[in-house]
Amino acid sequence: MYDFAGYRIGTICRNLQFFRHQIAISMESHIMEWKNEYSIGIQEIDDQHKLLLRSFTAIEESIRSDQGWSNTHYAILELNQLASMHFTFEEALMKMFGYPEAEAHKREHQRFFAEMGRIERHSLNKSAEVEMVQFLRSWLTSHILGSDRGYAGHIFSGAQVVRSAPAAAAVSGLKVLSDIL
Repeated sequence: MYDFAGYRIGTICRNLQFFRHQIAISMESHIMEWKNEYSIGIQEIDDQHKLLLRSFTAIEESIRSDQGWSNTHYAILELNQLASMHFTFEEALMKMFGYPEAEAHKREHQRFFAEMGRIERHSLNKSAEVEMVQFLRSWLTSHILGSDRGYAGHIFSGAQVVRSAPAAAAVSGLKVLSDIL
């Protein structure tokens, strides 16, 4: 015998869980937008940060509109590619200018990928999607407003360029990243 009441309750519970998920995302405030306060004063880095922000937004929009796992997964892959190129550029720039905290900054980049991978492995779960949105928002603002300002301050303090050939090549090779994308 089929339990219609149980079926309805199960359906209602799943719908309620989805509804709570949607509320949790929407209560986080609206989709992030670039603010002048995010600028670190290095145009190429600011342009790259804007690209990362757009990629974060694509993930959030995919989750909000419930476009399905494949769209969200594609947006995550795109973010990871952009982040990889951006982090390579930043790390080369820090090396070029002899930034003393470069290794710690590089470890932050590695933690970003580790956390994104952990969340992505669990992202079929709706609570993981909310966690991803929260992580990306938090990471973007704390990393730019904190860590990235550190190396920008070092560069603007008159740090001498340490002409490391590999670092200089990496920076010149990635300098037009925002133009390519």
